[in-house]
Amino acid sequence: MSNFIKLVLFEMRPQQWTKNILIYSALLFSGNLFKAHKFISVSLVFVAFCLTSSGIYFINDIFDIDKDKADPKKSNRPVASGKIKLRSGSFIAIILMISGLILSLAVDFKCALIILSYVLINLLYTIKLKHVVIMDVMIIAYGFVARAVTGAFAADVRMTAWFLLCVMFISLFLALGKRRNELIEVHAGVIQKGRSVLKYYTTEFIDQLMTIVTASMIMCYALFTMDAGTENNLAMSFTIPLVLYGLFYYLYVVRVKNGGGSPDEALYKEKPILFTVGLYVIFVMVIRNF
Repeated sequence: MSNFIKLVLFEMRPQQWTKNILIYSALLFSGNLFKAHKFISVSLVFVAFCLTSSGIYFINDIFDIDKDKADPKKSNRPVASGKIKLRSGSFIAIILMISGLILSLAVDFKCALIILSYVLINLLYTIKLKHVVIMDVMIIAYGFVARAVTGAFAADVRMTAWFLLCVMFISLFLALGKRRNELIEVHAGVIQKGRSVLKYYTTEFIDQLMTIVTASMIMCYALFTMDAGTENNLAMSFTIPLVLYGLFYYLYVVRVKNGGGSPDEALYKEKPILFTVGLYVIFVMVIRNF
């Protein structure tokens, strides 16, 4: 039994839960990070999103079982390796998603609606839309926007259009970097059978899209800091160099080192990125919460 629980936890991909930290972003930027009742509400939604996203991972691996068996990294996952049977995996996925929805509903009805939309859109993504060029990365970006919006609803704080645009563009930036890495690994023979949508992409096309997204992200973030700075004497604008360095270094990782396949791994493997993110969070905490 304990071994089965370990397999379930492994399949839930807890290392991917770092993405859900974005749920706290509205709390951080609004200056409410240390308000206990808001922090508890956001934390409950964080747990809800972890459960729900893990359920989606189960569903995705069930649909991709044949392709994952041919992948040297993904073949070790419990569903792909057959250690968790398809019927058991489906049941666990349903339980995880329902649990996440119920927990989010206990916090706020709007949070539950956003998480429900996340589930439905990701089910469509798993079944069909991940094979549609451009749409695949846009749905990944929606997942991050949904996290940010859910956190804002849970904390009952105001969101600005610039904030949501920043989240959307950084999500597209990371998703495109991931696709580029996958494309390079397929061409290099590291992956024998990549996702079918890769046949519509080229590295040149992805590089052009990343250039557009990077420029848009920088512009939106600069405008966001000006909006946030109205209450802090433009102090947020001093974080712009950190954001520029972080973006430029990640571009270096993607285009020069041909990395970016797993953004969460890059966070702790690339020390400059880890240092920049940590310093940025500290700066924002000081500016917005003290």
